[in-house]
Amino acid sequence: MDKIKELAQRKWVIVGAAAVAGLLLGVLYAWAINPVKWVDGTPVNLREDYQTDFLSAAIDSYSVNRDVDLAVARYQSLGADGATILAGIQADPVEVNPAAVADFAATVNLYEVPVATTPRSGTARPAPSAAQVLLPVCGVTLVLGLLLAGVVLIRGRGARRGARPMGQPDLETPPGLELESEAEGRVPRPAARAGGLDRPPLATFRTTYTLGDDLYDDSFSIESGNGDFLGECGVGIGDLIGVGDPKKVSAFEVWLFDKNDIQTVTKVLMSRYTFQDEATRNRMAAKGDPILGEPGAVVVLETASLQVEARIVDQSYGGGALPAESFFERMTIELRAASKLGVD
Repeated sequence: MDKIKELAQRKWVIVGAAAVAGLLLGVLYAWAINPVKWVDGTPVNLREDYQTDFLSAAIDSYSVNRDVDLAVARYQSLGADGATILAGIQADPVEVNPAAVADFAATVNLYEVPVATTPRSGTARPAPSAAQVLLPVCGVTLVLGLLLAGVVLIRGRGARRGARPMGQPDLETPPGLELESEAEGRVPRPAARAGGLDRPPLATFRTTYTLGDDLYDDSFSIESGNGDFLGECGVGIGDLIGVGDPKKVSAFEVWLFDKNDIQTVTKVLMSRYTFQDEATRNRMAAKGDPILGEPGAVVVLETASLQVEARIVDQSYGGGALPAESFFERMTIELRAASKLGVD
């Protein structure tokens, strides 16, 4: 009887020692060997002044590269703070070009994509106390220690009963099950296409003309995902109406150059007044297919290896002594370029 009591006491001594050892090893691992490191933060986690610097840089970048998708993604990365930060920059641009700020704001507002509400990272929050940090770690390590002790006891009982050693599988994995599981979710989904394009776009550009920009002529380089030059596309002034300054633009040329093609494809977006005038429409047909410019209109240009979809995002006519709807006061066109050869 005394020997049984002695064995029972030894068993609980082992359990206690295992729990203490697990606690100490857990604290050592969590605080010294592999402490928590915060990585991969996003702009929404920045302080307000850093968020302002981030968005200012995004506005400067958009004024140069005209990449709409990238501009919208950077704006949305600020979460619910984006609108407040943008309004602050509009009120006080500091070193940012006010025209670039207005253009950026017009671009992101056109998308109207809802953004999840996220608390501002700059808001003061009470720092966690030592107890708040230490108690969870101790609790986890204590549980690990108890589990380790339980494993020791179970293994001891299993060995006495001739049970199978721990870790040996009871059942074999049915053949093909793992392969089937790995295969799930890897079936490629067709990428989203843009309008009349046959393949996903390589790049998206946006250009805006406003009355008074007499030298308006925007062009963009089309490159593969590897940075190889494929061609260029752009929008420029196609025709004028009336006299005097500023020039009154009645038509725009949308063009596409393909390094693998011998010709540049051009289409002409005309105002309603000039499009309805047969003589003017026939004259502009020498430059490219004449098309009535109106909001939402989509034009597809195609060469040997490239496609460009041009969509009128925003459009307004000017007024005055000239006929109604004869010249443009503002025109915003979005260009999506894709390769017909499957270049990524």
